[in-house]
Amino acid sequence: MSREERKARRREEREAKERQKDEERRRREEEKDRELAERAAAKERKEAERAERKAASRRGRRKQRREDKKTHRIEERLAKEGQKDEERRRREEEKDRELAERAAAKERKEAERAERKAASRRGRGRQRGEDRKARRLEEQEAKERQKAEELRRREDEKNRELAERAAAKERKEAERAERKAGRRRGGRAQREATKRSERERLDPDIVARIRQYGVTPEERDAEAFAEPPPAEPNEPR
Repeated sequence: MSREERKARRREEREAKERQKDEERRRREEEKDRELAERAAAKERKEAERAERKAASRRGRRKQRREDKKTHRIEERLAKEGQKDEERRRREEEKDRELAERAAAKERKEAERAERKAASRRGRGRQRGEDRKARRLEEQEAKERQKAEELRRREDEKNRELAERAAAKERKEAERAERKAGRRRGGRAQREATKRSERERLDPDIVARIRQYGVTPEERDAEAFAEPPPAEPNEPR
């Protein structure tokens, strides 16, 4: 390539770069102008909307507000209906999934049953015997646990009955002792009252003689009458 050709090629490349730069600069300017125009248009729309709202508030556009409220209620109702539809769809999907799981479980059971049948045909009696033995052992252990629980319950019931009987016996003993003490206190008081009444009825000479020689036969009879009755045969001594 000659020198002139290289020079021309460099000049063409330089011119192409300059055209590219000019194109890029023009594109940026257009982008900037477009953004400024959009901002101005947005500002104008906002100003127009603000002016419209002010004018609407001045004119008292209650009808528009009612329409807005009605539209809002319609939107809420539609949203609720959409939510209900979504919930219904979700329940349907859940139901379908459960049905699919049940069908899969049924297929697995059928496959397991077929496998067991095949195993029984192959003569796997030993395994079945072991299974039956293990099941019988578990049932026996369960029965033993049930018997032990029943025995423990009966023992608890018996101990509770014995405790109740012992408490009742203690209460009876306390009541019997209280009655005896009451009878003793009553007999002592009765003797004192009898002595006082006898002394009040007797002459002073007889009272002096009693004080000198001791009690009279009437007082002995009164003391014997005031003695507590003998213990009953069933009462503990």
